[in-house]
Amino acid sequence: MNKKYSFGSLRRIIARFSKNNRGVSAVIVAFLAIPLFGAIGLSIDLGRAYVLKSKLSTALDAAGLAVGRNIFSPDAEIFADAQKYFDANFPSGFMGTAPITMDATTVTWDSTKENIALIVRADMGTTFMNVLGQPALTVGAVTEIKRDNRGMELILVLDNTGSMGNSSGSSTRLAVLKEASTNLINILYGNDETNDKLWVGIVPYTTAVNVGPQNIEWLKNSYHTNLTNNSTSIFTDDSSNTALGRDVTGDGVNDTVYGWEGCVEMRDHLLGGTVDVSDDPPANDFVPYFWNDYYRDSDNDFHGDDSGSDSETNNDWKKYNKKKNYNYISINSTRGPNKYCPPTVLPLTAEKTTVLNKINGMLANGATAVNLGLIWGWRAVSPRWNGQWYGSSTLNLPSGYSALPLNYGEAYMDKVVVLMTDGVNTLGDYNNYNAYGRMELFDTTPSSTLYDYRGILNPSLPNDGDEYHDKIDQKMLAT
Repeated sequence: MNKKYSFGSLRRIIARFSKNNRGVSAVIVAFLAIPLFGAIGLSIDLGRAYVLKSKLSTALDAAGLAVGRNIFSPDAEIFADAQKYFDANFPSGFMGTAPITMDATTVTWDSTKENIALIVRADMGTTFMNVLGQPALTVGAVTEIKRDNRGMELILVLDNTGSMGNSSGSSTRLAVLKEASTNLINILYGNDETNDKLWVGIVPYTTAVNVGPQNIEWLKNSYHTNLTNNSTSIFTDDSSNTALGRDVTGDGVNDTVYGWEGCVEMRDHLLGGTVDVSDDPPANDFVPYFWNDYYRDSDNDFHGDDSGSDSETNNDWKKYNKKKNYNYISINSTRGPNKYCPPTVLPLTAEKTTVLNKINGMLANGATAVNLGLIWGWRAVSPRWNGQWYGSSTLNLPSGYSALPLNYGEAYMDKVVVLMTDGVNTLGDYNNYNAYGRMELFDTTPSSTLYDYRGILNPSLPNDGDEYHDKIDQKMLAT
C-alpha cells in the first residue's frame, strides 16, 4: 500500500467526519428536554398567575372602596362589607386557591381613617412547573385607598320647642335629637378636633331664633343706643348683663348689652311677607324680640303687679317695665321679656368640642315655627352673609377668604342644612307674642289689621280664611 495515499485518505475521512452534523439536534434535544419542558410550563403557569393576580386586584379594589365608604362603622361591619364585595369579584376557591378572609390582617387603616391599606396572598398550584420541583406559586395583591373627603359647611337646625321635652320611649325627644346630632358630629370628625374643609353651625329654634347680642349691629340704630344704655334700655336694669367685650357703638369703649338675650323679630309680617323667606343680609333693619308684661297676661307677669289696663294708650307698659324688679330674663325662661328665646345660634365653627357643647346645652321650651329655624339655617350658610356672623370660624379657610360662609360653587365644597323637628307648625296661642309680633306697635294703633294695639298678631283669622299655621307651612315650603 502506498503510505502517502493511506495517510491522505485518512485525513480526508476525518475531515468529512468532522463536517458531518447529522443527528446533532437529537443529541441537543436530549440534553435540553427537561429545561425546555420547564420553560414552556413556566410560561403557562405564569400566565395563570397573571390571571389570578388580575382577579385578586379587581376584588381587592372593590373591597377597598367598600371599606372607604363604611370606615366609621364598627370594625366587624367594615370587614363584613369588605368580604361581601371581595367575594362577589373573587369566588371562593377560584383557580384552586384557599378562601381569603377580610379581617384585621388583610385590612388596615391609620388613626385618621383616611388612608386604608388592603393586602392579600393566594397560593396557586402549578402544572408543568411541578416537574421542576415548584408545586405552587404565591400571588399577592395590594390596594391603597386615600379618602379625600369633599368639604362641607353643615348647619343643624334643631327643634328646641316644648314638645321636645315629651317622652320618646325611655328618653325625651330632645334627648334623642341630641344623641342623633352628636352621632353625626362624631362620624364627621372622627377622633379629630378639627377637619380640613369642615365647619358646623347650630340653629336652635322655637317661635323665635336667637342670633346673639354680639350681632347687635343688625338692629335698627335706635336700638343700638337703647340696649347699650342701662338707664334707657327697654329691658331696664337687670342682673344678667351681657358683656360683648368689643365696641359696637363706635365710642371707643367695649359695650355691654342690657337685658336683651339676642332673639329678633322677623323683618316682615306673616301674611304676604317676602323678606322673611329670603336670605337678604342685615341692613340695620332688625327689631329685638321683647315679650312684654301687659295686663292680664298672667302667663308672663314677670313684674308680679298684674295691674294696668289694656285700653290705655299712654305707653303705660314702659312705666311698668321701669320697675327694675324682675329676674326672669334668661334664655329659655318661661317668664320675662326674653320668654322662650332659645339658645344662641352657633355660626359656622371648626372645633368639634364647641359644636358638641352647643348641642348638649339645648333646652325644650316654647311653641313651634319651623320656618323660622329653616330660614335662619339658610342665612347661616348663605354667601350673602359672609362676614356677618360674629364669632364664625377663621380656621382652615381656603385661600382668598377671611370669613365664612364660602361662596356657592367653591371647589370640592358642599353646603348642607339638616333640619330636625317633632312638631306641627304653630305659633302657639295666637294671642301671645312671637317673632311675628311687632314690639314697635305696643300701645299704638297699628297700621295693619294683622296686629292688635299691643303688637300681638290679631287672634281673629285674616280675611283669606287661612289659619296662621297654614301660612307658616307655606313659608316653610317656599324657603
